[in-house]
Amino acid sequence: MMLSVARLAAVLAVVPALAFGQDARPPVAPLTILSPQQAVEAALTVSPALRGAGAARQAVQADALQARLRPNPELRGSFENFGGFGGRQENRAFRTLESTVGLAQRIELGGKRSARIDLAARSGEVAALDFTGVRLEIAREVVTALATAEAARRLVGVERERARLAAETLRAARARVEAGRDPLLQAERAEVVRATADIAAERAQREVDISLADLAVLIGVPRVELAPRQAWFDEIGPNPGRPVPTDPLARLSGSPELARLEAAIAQQRANLTLQRATAVPDVTISGDVRRFGDSNETAFVAGASIPLPFYDRNQGGIARAQAEVTRAEAEADRGRSVLVATLVAAEQRLALAWRSADTLRRTALPSAEQAARFATLGYGEGRFSFLEVLDAQRALSDTRAQLVEAIQAFHALRAQVQRLRGDLPAVSPQPVNAPNGSAR
Repeated sequence: MMLSVARLAAVLAVVPALAFGQDARPPVAPLTILSPQQAVEAALTVSPALRGAGAARQAVQADALQARLRPNPELRGSFENFGGFGGRQENRAFRTLESTVGLAQRIELGGKRSARIDLAARSGEVAALDFTGVRLEIAREVVTALATAEAARRLVGVERERARLAAETLRAARARVEAGRDPLLQAERAEVVRATADIAAERAQREVDISLADLAVLIGVPRVELAPRQAWFDEIGPNPGRPVPTDPLARLSGSPELARLEAAIAQQRANLTLQRATAVPDVTISGDVRRFGDSNETAFVAGASIPLPFYDRNQGGIARAQAEVTRAEAEADRGRSVLVATLVAAEQRLALAWRSADTLRRTALPSAEQAARFATLGYGEGRFSFLEVLDAQRALSDTRAQLVEAIQAFHALRAQVQRLRGDLPAVSPQPVNAPNGSAR
């Protein structure tokens, strides 16, 4: 299966610099992440994706500037009746020269200029909503990646604790074998369990490195590291309960995607108005000054011209614009349904993740810890079998891992719900820099 660009960059980022020889650049001071808000702020400060979205919005703003400009006047000139041959002698020189100099101005009719301005304004609204959507998507991706990195780090602790318990069980198994109370096979099995736990702990540590590299790519900095304490990860709050208000569309009132669907319809309708205005011919008026060389007299010339729309009445442009309006309306109908379905599904999964984390934390984990403690103590006294100890320890480690994964899923789903609703984590206006160096 092909790796994504971000994933490939993350994998390459964890390769030691020594692999590139003596010319490798010195390590850059990492950006220390203290909270999701700080990580989102850093991403919004330096993210290349947001800079690209900002440039796209500026391009549309430039279109709005251009739409307000009127047609330029034309400077015209013509020279007649000079340099001829045959006939009258005076026509062969410049004595009968007639020179005409003047200006011509095209006057737009049919409301073309106002239609252009309106279309540019509607396009600007769409670009602004796209920019907001990029900001929200960056925030969602960063919060999700940060939760993944913190979960990976905590899973390292879970696997190390699993390895510690396996080492204690191995010591107890060897003691019982030496005392002749258990066969040698039990000690061998305990050794296999300990070695497997060590491998799992090492693999979990590598996942931490990769997840941190993923986070650095999303933020747009060379390296990141997590502060020792990430208290926010354990805060899942009260039971989300039933979403309020009950109408999903009302809960999507702040969604830029929902607003963009309506803005896209208005944009295409403005384009239809412009195409209809384009079908109206423009009038060009002119005013000239003509000088007659043979009599040194001067006269004024005025004129006007207008195309006759016998063939081209912009039929194709109008038909295309009408089709684009229909398509935008159809996409809006489908988009609303998709947004509502996505939001409802994410909210249901969020509630399930909260219940899973709450149940594991309040009920399952204390029971698993007590069972593992009793089984480990009882094994040394001969009250429990080796398999019972392994089952208790495995249940404890699995419960701890499930709790971490449930909390990670809760944060990822909450970030998705906030993204759909148009909520952005609160950030300060100041840019975030890495300690001992720039975040760039």
